[in-house]
Amino acid sequence: MCLAPTSAFAWPRPIPTVEKVIKPGQSQKFGWFLSVDPTCRPIGPWTVNLIEPSGKGQVIVEQGPGYPSFPPMNPRSACNKHTISATRLIYSAPPGPADDDQFVIEIVDPLGNAKQVRYHVGLH
Repeated sequence: MCLAPTSAFAWPRPIPTVEKVIKPGQSQKFGWFLSVDPTCRPIGPWTVNLIEPSGKGQVIVEQGPGYPSFPPMNPRSACNKHTISATRLIYSAPPGPADDDQFVIEIVDPLGNAKQVRYHVGLH
């Protein structure tokens, strides 16, 4: 008996949408991605890829420091007292009349887990 090779495929998953509001001409941090162990040491960097670019504004992905905000019951809550380097997602809105914008990113954590997220931006 001869078996034909099989092919794997992934079911398309719906892309979650995050709603944000920003004033025209302003910049705002939309996301901050990090992974640390309980001793506050980074596990590895996150990767953020732009899948569908913004139609109006500018999307910036950079590494930078910040304070995490783990809930008190999380063993990593002690890390909230220290700045930790993270991958930051920043959106800069164009000046001018109010309008909506959107873009899609792919987020990949240090373990290779990936997901896509759509950002809908209200400019007003």
